[in-house]
Amino acid sequence: MTWDDIVRPEIEALQPYAPGLRASEVRERTGRERVLKLSSNEHPAGPFPSAIRAMEAVLPHLNRYPDGSARALRGRLAQQLDVAEENIVLGNGSNDLLELIGLACLRPDDEVVFSWPSFVVYPLVCSKTCVKPVRVPLTDDAFDLDAMLAAITDRTRIVFLCNPNNPTGSIYRREAFERFMRDVPPHVLVVADEAYIEFVTDPDFPDAMRWFDGQRPLVVCRTFSKMYSLAGLRVGYAVAPAPVAEALHKVRPPFNVNTVGQIAAYYSLGDEAEVRRRRAENQEQKTYLYSCFDRLGIACVPSEANFVYFKAERPVEVFEALLAEGVIVRDFGTSPALRMTIGTPEDTQVVVRAFEAAHARLGGF
Repeated sequence: MTWDDIVRPEIEALQPYAPGLRASEVRERTGRERVLKLSSNEHPAGPFPSAIRAMEAVLPHLNRYPDGSARALRGRLAQQLDVAEENIVLGNGSNDLLELIGLACLRPDDEVVFSWPSFVVYPLVCSKTCVKPVRVPLTDDAFDLDAMLAAITDRTRIVFLCNPNNPTGSIYRREAFERFMRDVPPHVLVVADEAYIEFVTDPDFPDAMRWFDGQRPLVVCRTFSKMYSLAGLRVGYAVAPAPVAEALHKVRPPFNVNTVGQIAAYYSLGDEAEVRRRRAENQEQKTYLYSCFDRLGIACVPSEANFVYFKAERPVEVFEALLAEGVIVRDFGTSPALRMTIGTPEDTQVVVRAFEAAHARLGGF
């Protein structure tokens, strides 16, 4: 017996997800007490106060299993989104839903189209389901929906659209999406991944829910990890036509969203004033950071998310130089660019000083 007889050969080429350095690791490496972890697009504020109170109240009852149907949260989401409860499926984060969609819908010899670079889960879904990934290069760091249409064949089963795109923060706009939805063949399931939608300020952003009618093959995926600061609880949701939603329920694990996550997500909804405040603060900090980049001659992509994708000809050196200043950014190792999460106003002041020091030490990025 060899382990090759047991482990699927398709798994060998997969790489485990690398979450990036922890702040404690950087403290040990640099000796700095204050370290900013700006590599994972987490919101710098904690969960909403109403969610914290609800979580505290439910803690004594965790000897019971979660509500396996998540009826209360699904009902509230359905009401807010003006869809039927049967259209809502919850996942252990939105990436869980992306994988469930692949498990439920993909067959051998299928193809999956997505732009690249984009969310790392898309090629992972392809590898796990043994289908062909079709990567469509970004044009000027943004989606080219016409090129994605051209990449669709009779074998295409799913198209993943990340808007705003991770890692670039760029978006495709309403007219392009309208044209795409008009022309996409009916055998293709369009999955609109809108994890960062709450941060968007561009009025021309196409909210995919406006195209959802329960009939066309469109699934919209969102998360509570970003704007709502519940990344540690892993709660995402998909809005899907009833037949697709039913298939996802069949393949999802039982109790895939825990009790605390369901409660926190439920009580996070409805506080639109706090969402607006966080969105405005995020925009203000991005604008301030752009002015720093302009001053230092650092190119970046205008972002509609809570992170900024900036160019660096020597990304590894820039990553290490910022790390020495106590700032952890995301190095993808495959492109001359890095991604950094937007923090608090105080964080941004620290970040600007770190960029100035790193830029001076390296003589440019």
